[in-house]
Amino acid sequence: MQGFRKVKFTNLQKILYPELGIRKYQVIEYYIKIAPRMLDFLADRAISLYRFPDGIGKEGFYGKDAPKGKPLWVRTYRRHSETATRDVEYIVCNDVETLAWLANLAALEINIPLSRISSLEKPDLVFFDIDPEPPANFDDAIGAALLLKEKLDLLGLKSYIQTSGKKGFHVVLPIFQKYTFRQTRAFVHQMGKFLSKESDLIMSEFRQTKVPGTVYIDYMQNIRFKTMICPYSLRAQEQATIATPLEWREVKRGLRPEKFNIFNVLERKNDPWSGLFEQKQTLDFDNIMTKREIDRHSPSPATDEQLLTRKPYASALKEYTSRRDFKKTSEPMGRITKDTANIFIVQEHHARRLHYDFRLSREGVLKSWAVPKGIPETPGIKRLAIQTEDHPLEYGEFEGTIPKGEYGAGTVEIWDKGPYELKIWTEDKIEFSLRGNKLHGMYVLVKLKKPNVKPPKQNEWLLIKLRS
Repeated sequence: MQGFRKVKFTNLQKILYPELGIRKYQVIEYYIKIAPRMLDFLADRAISLYRFPDGIGKEGFYGKDAPKGKPLWVRTYRRHSETATRDVEYIVCNDVETLAWLANLAALEINIPLSRISSLEKPDLVFFDIDPEPPANFDDAIGAALLLKEKLDLLGLKSYIQTSGKKGFHVVLPIFQKYTFRQTRAFVHQMGKFLSKESDLIMSEFRQTKVPGTVYIDYMQNIRFKTMICPYSLRAQEQATIATPLEWREVKRGLRPEKFNIFNVLERKNDPWSGLFEQKQTLDFDNIMTKREIDRHSPSPATDEQLLTRKPYASALKEYTSRRDFKKTSEPMGRITKDTANIFIVQEHHARRLHYDFRLSREGVLKSWAVPKGIPETPGIKRLAIQTEDHPLEYGEFEGTIPKGEYGAGTVEIWDKGPYELKIWTEDKIEFSLRGNKLHGMYVLVKLKKPNVKPPKQNEWLLIKLRS
């Protein structure tokens, strides 16, 4: 570690991986040596970190803000967060010294967004997250990845694969920065739907995230400021695994993620992702995309009017459907379905006034609240949440513009999503933990009771982030 005189290292003997006895100095050495392969992916991106100052045996924490007392030479990027109602100062890692400094912070996992700070709205990577849900296993993920490669090859697109360092794979396409996130997300979603038609094992819809024994092709990470694990980043796993770029010829049954770890990745002579950003491509929308992602009128020969009067539309979704003209709006008509997993979704809604729609899956629908000032990200912060009508589960995948004159007219974009774990659900209190890309930790919704107001109009709640 000589030559890094401006980086101050501390607690070098601290054990960060107890099972293997790996100490902090070994993590720092790894990141310094792997820097030539990592820096192309870190450069000019607003990164986020998963830090474990007491080792992976203790709880870590996810962070976006540069810590107080950072060296003056560490580059940062400041951006206002509407939901946090403050500026977030992201770290930008363009050199080996910054990477070594991050390692000294015990930032074991380093995550990168899919666009650079010079062009936040235009990604330069398209991201397929291939995630097997037990009892599906790594071999099942391999099968899904190879099928994806076959279809991308047919489109003339060069794809790159890495182990996630956990249970799945990440496949990326380098692209010219001329597409929006909405376009790249739609591209990945459509590919997933094609794959799901060829294999019963593959799921492509957000509500199917946790269906046991399947492999989910996650398209929802293709959103501004959502992230993927940086190539060659460590993972906070007992085996000290690495998110490792592979040659496609290495992807075959029997491969295991723990094969690639802190002890041997540096010995790999080839760097399969070297020069990736020199291979920028154009997405073939003419061959892959249809005019509309979902033909909402084709699944059933019944008319819209017949569908809307059938049960269970006549109950939970009655208010939702009565407020919308589905011949004018592209919002999903939807239907009540059996829950497949507890999911939450936050949609940024630029209606007459900007607000955030917070939704929790429950009893086959999305229970919904409008949060005018955004979802709290700091413990103790309370935000007014107005309960609205139940929405169909399909609404969790909706993005688009609701036409002027229609209910909720304006633009809707997905802001965050993920699984939630329910603790309590009563008539006036809902307590849960979120595991999203932006939102983490314990939350509670508490109903505000107004003695002189009749129950149908008692729709005001407080959404509060709790201290862990």
